Amino acid sequence: MDTIKSYVESVFVQLPRTPEMYQLKEDMLTNMEDKYLQLKSEGHSENEAIGTVLSEFGNIDEIIEEYNLENESEEVDKDSVFLSEAEVEDFMQHRTKFGLGIATGVVLCILAPAVMLSFNELANLFSFNSPANMEGINLLSIIPLFILIAIAVGIFIIFGLKEEQYNLDKKVVILDPTTRVHLDREMQEFKPSFAKAIAAGVILCILAPISLLLAIVLLGDDNAWSVIFLLGFVSVGVFLFVFYGILYSTYEKLLSLGDYQPEKIIASKLTDTIAGVIFPLATAVYLLLGFIYNAWGTAWIIFPITGILFAAFSSLYQSLIKTKRRK
Repeated sequence: MDTIKSYVESVFVQLPRTPEMYQLKEDMLTNMEDKYLQLKSEGHSENEAIGTVLSEFGNIDEIIEEYNLENESEEVDKDSVFLSEAEVEDFMQHRTKFGLGIATGVVLCILAPAVMLSFNELANLFSFNSPANMEGINLLSIIPLFILIAIAVGIFIIFGLKEEQYNLDKKVVILDPTTRVHLDREMQEFKPSFAKAIAAGVILCILAPISLLLAIVLLGDDNAWSVIFLLGFVSVGVFLFVFYGILYSTYEKLLSLGDYQPEKIIASKLTDTIAGVIFPLATAVYLLLGFIYNAWGTAWIIFPITGILFAAFSSLYQSLIKTKRRK
């Protein structure tokens, strides 16, 4: 049922927002839902019912011709884009690589201080920590940190530029009924994997401080292994969050679900701009606290705090936009 509602919303976003169009949209949605329920009662599967409904009611060419809306629809068409089945498949392949790249870059940023600390601990383990060697060891330990961060930044730039080539940012995606049904089926099959990955990520983030405490008890608090173990658990958890989150958001974008519903795309124009400022700022604060106060084991908390506050702001702003559009 949500697929049908999302499809109707994506169709009418490219038509003039008039009382007549609103009434037409409501009538079309009612007819489609009635047909869907009828097919379900006759024993058809979910995908069969949705496919039949979209095939019978999904063509709006007659509506545009009847209301002579060609010229008017051009004005709002800049906010939507039609993708063929081949284009959808190509975009999905790109987003899989994009998710893997971005997740890897984030992990490298988290592991960078862990590698630096590991370098120092190994030097202590092999008794290279004489006063004459300590200054050189501390200097050398910074090199892998900056190398990993540089690699991560390079990954972000490369995949960011590739993402821009698709020019789907702030766009409502329009799909033909067959492609939509096929993509919706893929999303339903992906949901169990997504749920398992998020659950595993949460468990790893819960285990992270536990590993820190165990390392302190077993190895003492005069070494950095506890922080290294903590960052290791967190990095794997964050990788799962980012990679599977990007894949799930891709399905939502193509199907105009969740944050990619037409009315929410308006809100994203502001929230994305803010995100481009606060998350790099959070990373800078994290590195600053780590270098100045050696707070690598606690400063990472800035990332979940920033994420929670940003999500709260985004939800509030989207609610205000939705209320305003209804008025």
